[in-house]
Amino acid sequence: RRKIATELEKKKKTREQQASAARSRKQSLVSGFMPEEDPLHDGPGGKDDDDDDDLQTPLACTGSLTEQDVYTAADAMDLIRDAYVFFQQNKNWKSSPAALGGLERVYQQGVDGMCALTKSHLQSAGPPVRFKKVMGDVEMRHETPTQTRQRLSRALENRDLMKTVGEYEEFLPLDTRSVRELRAIMECLGGESAHSERCPPISDTDDGSLKTLYLSPNKVNRTEKYGNGFTNLTKKPLRTGFPHLNTYAEARKGVSFQSVDGYYRHLKNEHKKATGKGGSMGSGGDGGGSEMDAMARDAVRCLEHAMVVVAGEKTLYRCFVSPTSSHQHVDASKIPANYKTALLASYAHIVQSIVDRTLDIIETVFARNASVATPAPGPEDNPAIPKINVRNTASAAAAGLRILDGVRMLGPSLAKLCEMSEKGAAASKKSNEMMIAGSLCICIHRSTVKNTAKMLEHLAKAIEMDPVNGTDYRPPDARVAAVSSEVVRAIKLVSPFVSAYRSVTKRRALPWDEKIGEEAEDMDKFVKYLIHKCLNNLQLKSLKYADDQGLPEMMQAKAHLFVINNTFYLLEQFTYHQYGREENDDGDESYKLEKPWFKEKVGHLFEMEKKKYLANWEAINKNLTSVDSKELTYQKDQLLSLESGRLLKTRFSGFIEDFERTYNVHKQLTVIDPKLRDILHNDVRAAFAHRYKRFFEKYSRLQFSKKNMDTYLKYSPQRVDAMIEDLYATQ
Repeated sequence: RRKIATELEKKKKTREQQASAARSRKQSLVSGFMPEEDPLHDGPGGKDDDDDDDLQTPLACTGSLTEQDVYTAADAMDLIRDAYVFFQQNKNWKSSPAALGGLERVYQQGVDGMCALTKSHLQSAGPPVRFKKVMGDVEMRHETPTQTRQRLSRALENRDLMKTVGEYEEFLPLDTRSVRELRAIMECLGGESAHSERCPPISDTDDGSLKTLYLSPNKVNRTEKYGNGFTNLTKKPLRTGFPHLNTYAEARKGVSFQSVDGYYRHLKNEHKKATGKGGSMGSGGDGGGSEMDAMARDAVRCLEHAMVVVAGEKTLYRCFVSPTSSHQHVDASKIPANYKTALLASYAHIVQSIVDRTLDIIETVFARNASVATPAPGPEDNPAIPKINVRNTASAAAAGLRILDGVRMLGPSLAKLCEMSEKGAAASKKSNEMMIAGSLCICIHRSTVKNTAKMLEHLAKAIEMDPVNGTDYRPPDARVAAVSSEVVRAIKLVSPFVSAYRSVTKRRALPWDEKIGEEAEDMDKFVKYLIHKCLNNLQLKSLKYADDQGLPEMMQAKAHLFVINNTFYLLEQFTYHQYGREENDDGDESYKLEKPWFKEKVGHLFEMEKKKYLANWEAINKNLTSVDSKELTYQKDQLLSLESGRLLKTRFSGFIEDFERTYNVHKQLTVIDPKLRDILHNDVRAAFAHRYKRFFEKYSRLQFSKKNMDTYLKYSPQRVDAMIEDLYATQ
């Protein structure tokens, strides 16, 4: 007894020294996890290749504690367990109760000391990622959606995804000595002897947190505000009954969470520096669209970074936590089931916080885009003019599809990284349940699909509700309306995301496609719906010209020419030579509007409105009827008689009156497209000018007026042709 007491006293003093050293080392833990500048672009004084060795040396190893001290402490813990078993076998001794109590107290102090050392090592190590030495051909911050998809597709095909995703790569942030010390601690507190029923009890007990290790994805809902995580399930402390696993999980959880959160904040600061602090989404030009696209790109970059961090944490787990890395657990069947469950819980506790923050980042991006695309009306806003507009909703829809494109490609790989199977663990798991991290991975996909579907619906609604009044929405000179150009832009923005759109329609019933699953239709159905809404809106706008002040003939001509301008613009924008050879062509991933329905629908409306418009010019032909030669009688000097002259005077004066009135009306109209302008010039000539030329050449030779021949013949065919050429010029 005296020998044991003397040795325990020595170990007590050693542990006190270790605890004192651990408390001093806590003051020097690393506070930042993400650098402000890219090490690959550091200038003089920045980081270089020689800094890697310094970064891999934890600050916890700079104290006076030696590696041999850790091994000695582990041996002392085994000695305490043996002594505890000895006194349990001799409980009838009077000194046994006091000895057992002292051993329990000393054992608890040993556990606390080892946990403190573990926490110090793991927190000071930092995140298990570092900047890649070699980057791709295009930096991720400048990638287009097509370039991102091609990069990830090649990686998935070659099975080297982790070498391609993200700007960071996984690595072991601990040096060899720290790994050996951590393995010694894990073997001491998690070895076979530590699982003995006669092992001294510890204060940390399972509080039921392992019961929620597996959960159905349907039970995971948002409980936190945007920016604070997604669910409070990931914020609960872990109590497995094994203090070293709790310490490992809590220490690495904080480091990994800060790694993802710091990376996201780094991207935000980087974007602010690039665009300037004064910029705001939706403010003039295409600032809102580029802002949303940049935010979507950053969301995918955060998803890639989360995958790298999870892969790094998995490497750490397998390095010194997993029992298979210990020589004390050669036979995995001897590991108790409750300890296997605790191991799963410790790893899941880390990765679920990473996935939770990633999901929160993605939903934050959707929420910000939605606030710009569909802003709430203010008290001073006109309720007749909706705040929703096509430009912002199109940008938000394209941003959502870009995020979904990344999620559908990276989501399965992320879920696989989050899984850590241990045979015999959690035997009560239900078939429809999975770890919280896996459930959150499913929530990422579900949330992205749901929010993207909303953005697509908002886009269709914005086109349908585009205001029909106002010079900003219905041009006074009947030129191309803004809604037409915005619809063209919207279709071109969403066209590179055929597979992402397919992911939406398979899981969500949409107003234009109520089928789901394999029966759901492709993007052509959506584009057809947008074109239909656009044409309906244009026709409603054209009818509103009748309510404007002015000549009825003017308003009628504007209504027809307005539809002509806009339908021709749509036809031209989606012809093969302009739309079928875009730079972002990505094979089957890029949608092409080549179906016959488009030309049939839009072309039919164009021809119908053009026919109605040309009827205004064809009305002039009523004055160009020929005169029967029997009705023409002459006086002396080849002068027509008074009655015969009146017949030609009436026709020429009627032509002059109708032509001048019609010309003055149509002169105020505008056609921007030179090709359409030439088409209308030729059609107007065909409507009356050719007939007038024949009429003029036939009857201008006759003397039907003594004094006013020049007045009746002031519009020669050459002059009429020149005046027609001046029509529809830009005002």
